[in-house]
Amino acid sequence: MPSKPFWECVQRFVAHRTMQKVKSISAGLLLLLGFWCLGRAVETRLNRNPNILDQRETITAGLLLGLPAVTGGSWLLWDVRRQRRQQAEHRLRQIFFDLVQTHRGQVSPLQFAIAAQLNGDAANAYLRDRSVEFNATFEVDAAGNITYCFHLGTAQPPPIAPSVADDGPSFGPPHRPNNPAQ
Repeated sequence: MPSKPFWECVQRFVAHRTMQKVKSISAGLLLLLGFWCLGRAVETRLNRNPNILDQRETITAGLLLGLPAVTGGSWLLWDVRRQRRQQAEHRLRQIFFDLVQTHRGQVSPLQFAIAAQLNGDAANAYLRDRSVEFNATFEVDAAGNITYCFHLGTAQPPPIAPSVADDGPSFGPPHRPNNPAQ
């Protein structure tokens, strides 16, 4: 049976996807209502027929309902797109870090394009931006292929302090044998 954190993650994912769909549908409905109300107000204003009763009220209602609906729908649509861009950026960043770790800092645009399912130009641009961000270098082979080298730092364990028996440097007070004659 899967662990509780797995199910919590699945529930968050489903809730997030559901919320995005609800926001998208709401944005569409608000935009539809808003443009319909604004269109009705414009149509009423352009109609010069003197038989139309309550022309002023129709225009006012169209504007009072239409403008907030269009504004709210536009904001919801913008928010959904912003969240999708953030998710895509997070996905690319995760793939990038995984590749850097598994290939010990050596990443080619082709490897990144395959892993992230991007075209070559987009993969190359992304790696070029990350190389500037992380101060990476690159190598070009005889065929002209570029490999970006991201420096991971030293992976060596810290040096161990030498023991008393070593003739190396000591990091404490000098060793004095227990000799009561001294």
